[in-house]
Amino acid sequence: MKLSLKLILGSILALILGLAVSSPILVKNLELGAKVKIDVDVVYAYFVIQDFNMNITGLWRNLTDPIEREYHVISYLIILNVTNHSDGLATIGEFEASAAEQILVTNGSSSIGSEDLARTFNRSATRNGHPIYQGFGVTMSNTIVNDYRDLSEYYPFWSQYWSANSSRLIALSGIRSIPTIVYGALTNGIIYLYATATGQPYAGGSKSFGFSLKLVQLQKNGREYSFNSLFSENQLLLMDSNGIDVYVETRR
Repeated sequence: MKLSLKLILGSILALILGLAVSSPILVKNLELGAKVKIDVDVVYAYFVIQDFNMNITGLWRNLTDPIEREYHVISYLIILNVTNHSDGLATIGEFEASAAEQILVTNGSSSIGSEDLARTFNRSATRNGHPIYQGFGVTMSNTIVNDYRDLSEYYPFWSQYWSANSSRLIALSGIRSIPTIVYGALTNGIIYLYATATGQPYAGGSKSFGFSLKLVQLQKNGREYSFNSLFSENQLLLMDSNGIDVYVETRR
């Protein structure tokens, strides 16, 4: 009987100790639901139409050929202002920037952006006259640029760590061909700019993202088209050697 009692007491003690040891792990796992508040904004966009030159291999088009004359080559630079609004360190490493004649962002039954796309969306998002619930989604028409970068794993000489309540400027750039109908949307000068940034708390947690959408009037200078809410005439852009981080400095 005494032996049985000792075994029971020992089992209870082991259970108590087991709970005491595992409690910190259970508490830490509860933190996995944490999220970081991310804000992103397109603060600068620059597009330049490349001049076809028969002396440069690849940058020449036979304009009498209907296929060759259909495509135009542009270079672009889009700068995002990305902010970690949380009180702790965050890892932010996925970015997307888009420019298009029309963009519609939908979330459930609400939407913002292109009214033309909204009318089409509203007609297609019903069944038997009743609205169909839609999650978050983005629809684009006549897309000039769509640049997605996943730098969340590793990117040489670049840091994915955002300190608490801090902002950084992130540049996405490249060169691409666009068909004539999209070329017309760019040269018309009124476009939508869309951006997202995705990240999570450094200590672990669920991924979250921020997005922005704006309709802008581009400034034209010859073959160049730009939108600027980032710097003034007495300032200039400096790009880090990693090709991602951007800084603004005052001219000396």
